[in-house]
Amino acid sequence: MPGIPRQVIRAFLMAQQAKEIGPVAARAKAIADLAAGALPPWHKHDEIRLTSYLVRQRLREELPEPKKEGGRLYVLGFQGLRPVVKVGSTGNPEQQFDKYEIQGRNLGYALVDGWVSAPVGTRKEAYRKETCILEHLHVVLNGHLIGGRIFEWFHGHDFEQIKDLVQAPDVLFERYLSTFE
Repeated sequence: MPGIPRQVIRAFLMAQQAKEIGPVAARAKAIADLAAGALPPWHKHDEIRLTSYLVRQRLREELPEPKKEGGRLYVLGFQGLRPVVKVGSTGNPEQQFDKYEIQGRNLGYALVDGWVSAPVGTRKEAYRKETCILEHLHVVLNGHLIGGRIFEWFHGHDFEQIKDLVQAPDVLFERYLSTFE
């Protein structure tokens, strides 16, 4: 008799925890614990594991046009001692999010929020949009490009604000232009 796949067991356990703890309460406690210095491994922090799991699950379920290929923009929100937001583009969201979730965890950050766009063109076109958005984001949020370079990570900034600006590049570009007036 074949065994039950690990993903099925994990999904069952996370669903049980979501019922017991509640997603909103879990997220609030996870963010508070992370800001207070909770360190990996997260096996001692049910709320942190549950929150990251639910964000990934929501991103999978809400992925716009999942069968359509092309490049997508994304915004990931992490929490550690302070919030960190990652902005980027990808042709494979699932693989990209795995990579950054592991990288974040290794640095003491947990995934607490996320957004991914519908395809915005080819992978190359998405990368060009990402580069333009990142440059404008740095000027709007930081007042300049840090060290004259474009970085994809925004430390201490609000996830919702960055997500809103990435979703509405026209608003971002207007704010960018207003910094020079």
